[in-house]
Amino acid sequence: MESFSVLISIYCKENPAWFRLALDSVFSQTIQPAEVVLVKDGPLTEELEAVIKEYETKYPIFHIVINEKNLGLGLSLRKGVEACSNEIIARMDTDDIIPPDRFEKQLEKINEGYDVVSCWSRLFVDGSNEVVAIKKRPENHEDIVKLAHRRSPVCHAAAFMRKSAVLGAGNYLHRQYYEDYNLWVRMILNGSKFYNIQEALYDVRTTEEQLNRRAGISYLRNELKYLKEFYDLGFYTKKDLLVNSSIRIAARMMPGFVRRSVFKKIWNHNNK
Repeated sequence: MESFSVLISIYCKENPAWFRLALDSVFSQTIQPAEVVLVKDGPLTEELEAVIKEYETKYPIFHIVINEKNLGLGLSLRKGVEACSNEIIARMDTDDIIPPDRFEKQLEKINEGYDVVSCWSRLFVDGSNEVVAIKKRPENHEDIVKLAHRRSPVCHAAAFMRKSAVLGAGNYLHRQYYEDYNLWVRMILNGSKFYNIQEALYDVRTTEEQLNRRAGISYLRNELKYLKEFYDLGFYTKKDLLVNSSIRIAARMMPGFVRRSVFKKIWNHNNK
């Protein structure tokens, strides 16, 4: 099968123990990457640096990209994509876990000619093995595009991508919390083809803090700006912009305890 790169971005607030588990799951795959491109987004803690040094020594396929200061996920991934030496790029986050056959299954599918191949994901609660949701996404390109008119249609951290297609659409941009959705929209408009494997091949760690973080006036203001950009790009219709903006306004302005309750009900419903 074709050689591929794994792309990871890390910054100072990452958990070293979780990072270690993520790397262990990468190096336990049935098919191994040709390289791991690791973007250090600003100065890291001594603990994180120690983990990186240990794994660099054990697995000498790391290509380290260094940001002198923190640039954020979008710009870090932009530099990481440019640094990847292979056409096929597999994304991975520092606090998640993947089953041993993830790379094999996605590599086989993207070699059928797709530009982005992702999968379903399982959300598990930090500190336990409890799966609170299986986030499903549609399989075929046409349905993926349809969903993209409402929300991000692809699990970003679980995605396999063609470097040429990412660069052809303009690469990652700085769009806080919208780096992936923004990229998918531009890739769709540029003619890229998408596919989601109908199987959970990615385990996403979630915490109460994550629910609380994506809320408030500041977050909402940026979010509405990014939605308006989709309209300006010609992807959203006026109806898309109105419906999606209304949903986001309601969700982001809910009190925290109400938002947590709503999300838990959605998670429980999805698991039935």
